[in-house]
Amino acid sequence: MFKLDSPLMNFLNKVADIMILNFMFIVFSIPFFTIGASLSAAYYMCFKMVRNEETYIVKGFWKAFKENFKQATVIWLIVAVIGGVLMADYRIIAYSGIEFSKWISIAMMTVTLVVLMGVVFLFPLQARFINPVKNTIKNAFLMALSHLPTAFLLVAVYAVPVVVLYLVPQSLPVIILMAFGVVIYVKSILLLRVFKKYEEALIDRTNGVPGQTDDPDGDSGIFAESDRIERENKMVKVFRNGKFVEVPESSLKNDADAPK
Repeated sequence: MFKLDSPLMNFLNKVADIMILNFMFIVFSIPFFTIGASLSAAYYMCFKMVRNEETYIVKGFWKAFKENFKQATVIWLIVAVIGGVLMADYRIIAYSGIEFSKWISIAMMTVTLVVLMGVVFLFPLQARFINPVKNTIKNAFLMALSHLPTAFLLVAVYAVPVVVLYLVPQSLPVIILMAFGVVIYVKSILLLRVFKKYEEALIDRTNGVPGQTDDPDGDSGIFAESDRIERENKMVKVFRNGKFVEVPESSLKNDADAPK
């Protein structure tokens, strides 16, 4: 039962990793403007945990936080502004004393739901794929609309800790220790299932080489302009088209440009 590779020990190790990840996420989110980078780093690590890849939580989180910081922060600030506008609109409807049509309230709730469904894909995409900010945002909403049941489920996952706390107030210490980590881990399980077919299509489109595509229009759908999937893949430099470029080592197995 207590062997290092037993199911019980694997479970306990996973719980410990989630607790550490939860702590890292909270600490790195304290400045507020870093929440986007912290979320991206948390998803990066949870994707590895779900795939049972070797993980060093603190080291891996810090690495992903630095890599995602600039772009994830821009995305987060955009999300924060949109969220602020929606909150202000709700306050106006609730406290202005003006009687608004019920259709305005319905429209507001619909817009909020659409925004939430897009946002639940945003930072996982930032963690998993390399894209410009514009494409990451576009892809998040396209994916949400393409996978509505999963998008609804991802939004609903956020409500679970709140419901548990409401029903069992004594669970507050456990929720503080694990809630963010568990939510991100559960969402990562669902997201990897959705991402799988797009990753396979992206690899086929680029023939395993970043920046190269068989699509003459340069756009092959939801992950157009994606450069590479796994940030942790070992990259090597090769000379192509008059300049050195970095490509995954795995793509050079049968390549004449592979280092000898």
